[in-house]
Amino acid sequence: MLVGLLGVAACHDPPSPFLDLALPRDGGDLLARGEGSVADRRAGDLGGTASRRALAEHWAPVFYQDTDERDALADYIVGFDFDGDTRSDNNWENLTKAGVDLSAKIYYSVVETTTHWFILYADFHPRDWAKDCSPLIPLSEPCHENDLEGAMVVVRKDGSSFGSFLLLYTEAHNILHAFSNDGAVAGAASPRLEPTKVTFEGGSHPELYVESKGHGVCALHFSGKDHCEHPTDGSPPPFPGGDGIVYRYKDGKAETPSSLKDGSVGYALVPLETLWSRRKDICDGGCTFDTTMTYAGETLGKAFDGDTHGSDKANPPWAWDDPDDGPVYRGDFFFRPAETVLTHFKVPLPFSKQYLFHPFL
Repeated sequence: MLVGLLGVAACHDPPSPFLDLALPRDGGDLLARGEGSVADRRAGDLGGTASRRALAEHWAPVFYQDTDERDALADYIVGFDFDGDTRSDNNWENLTKAGVDLSAKIYYSVVETTTHWFILYADFHPRDWAKDCSPLIPLSEPCHENDLEGAMVVVRKDGSSFGSFLLLYTEAHNILHAFSNDGAVAGAASPRLEPTKVTFEGGSHPELYVESKGHGVCALHFSGKDHCEHPTDGSPPPFPGGDGIVYRYKDGKAETPSSLKDGSVGYALVPLETLWSRRKDICDGGCTFDTTMTYAGETLGKAFDGDTHGSDKANPPWAWDDPDDGPVYRGDFFFRPAETVLTHFKVPLPFSKQYLFHPFL
């Protein structure tokens, strides 16, 4: 385990700016200043609010998954072990085998500070594919085995059981997009705070659009030239080509789409700890992960083991990294979400960096 992670210098080059989290000598207001010490309380009291599982259910997104009939199953959202094993170098091939589990699963985690919750949702696909997987230029692979994208919902504690929405991050091919409906949130150039507003189903379920093939995630009504280009008129907007699957959290049951136009497929929420528990299962052939990263002196799996088309290209959430988002380095988005928000944006205070619950430390 990454015991005491936030109190240990992370192995970044250049070093992360988030390391000095010591209490101020003058005893000032930690919350108003956005400062604090680390309090990793795994079984911490939620103070009368909903359980963390209930929080994840309350804010569970609706995924509008675009599909393409040329490789329909590759656009299904499934578990990383859909084929009955935890090795990742056979997922491309096993996708079309009889008897595999194509029911929908979304991995989630909840991290809590004294002022906010950071709720992560990740969707897995066995293939990141294209119309033609032949390299267009040397060393450039348009396809690769395994794909994991997702979103983080930042929720402000406001005294109610489930808090209020502040910010949505989405992940699309190692690029972070950010969305907020709060005019008090302001940001720098990258990640750009997109002007698109977040829409909700039932008042609390963010509506997300997921690309076919590459599976980048964006707010439903966002369309960019690089990510998530699609029609945005209508509520909801139509899928490109007319086919797509709508995944939503209903009763927690993992359902399998009946067709490429299934408008109501239930997904199960699976604790991200099930994937995190395999972070040391690293090898070239037969393991969950291959290639490594180092964070706070700990060696972790950096990418799912993949050998079909591009090798070891899909990153787990702790390895997500937008290369153009300033002094936020690989691992910081996952391990230091409060510090990441405060680096990227100006947000309404109080906004604390004092962690009450962080299951990955």
